[in-house]
Amino acid sequence: MRTIDVKGCTIGAGRPKTIVSVMDRGGAERRDAGDALPHLAEQAQTAVAAGADCIELRADSLQTKTDPVAMAELTCALGATLPHAPLIFTFRGKGQGGLRELSATDYMDLNRAVIDAGGADLVDIEADRGDEVATELVARARSRGVLAIVSHHDFAGTPPIGQMVDQLVHMARLGADIPKLAVMAHSRLDALRLMEASARAAEIVDLPLITMAMGPNGALSRLAGETTGSALTFCAHGGASAPGQIELGLARRCLDDMHEALG
Repeated sequence: MRTIDVKGCTIGAGRPKTIVSVMDRGGAERRDAGDALPHLAEQAQTAVAAGADCIELRADSLQTKTDPVAMAELTCALGATLPHAPLIFTFRGKGQGGLRELSATDYMDLNRAVIDAGGADLVDIEADRGDEVATELVARARSRGVLAIVSHHDFAGTPPIGQMVDQLVHMARLGADIPKLAVMAHSRLDALRLMEASARAAEIVDLPLITMAMGPNGALSRLAGETTGSALTFCAHGGASAPGQIELGLARRCLDDMHEALG
């Protein structure tokens, strides 16, 4: 698997690296995005101290007006507080499980501004926005030295294995540095299918992946990435950002034990 080094964090080698999402919980009274910085920075620092390797800024959690310039400035300010932890910028639309929605134009403007500002080490680009959008934003990120996660979330269920492999391969062909696929597991067999799809795709694209089966039935998929090619895993710390996330401390212990067992 190809590896990626960001701020001293090697993605794609050793145990899967942990990600904790920071969100503006209860921040409806804030006037602008910058007002959320102390709250977000405290969450991030606490998560890193507890063992998080990476931090994700869930920008859709902010209840202020989504001004691209203000959001880019917030991302830069948050990134400056994390000298040793990669920062992922994500605006998750409602159709992909997020808290807010943006028009196609506003989504492009926001991500362009964040990429150009350079405060984020990685940016999450929704594949469901269309190939043209993903290709443009991936190219822009690459030109600015920002890594691109291209993602797809299926909250309805777990598609057939071949379809999931094709989805991951397609995101890689769009230029993703890290393809990401999350599906909903309604049974333990769903989780096993996701894990098989991940392992198959990893052999084809030779890239670090992020794959997971969401919900309680999918817990194993969040811990087995060293076998399935999923190089990063989202963990809960002070609240989960998606169904089925495992508490950070427990996840780190399990990941470390699995790494030791695999030799």
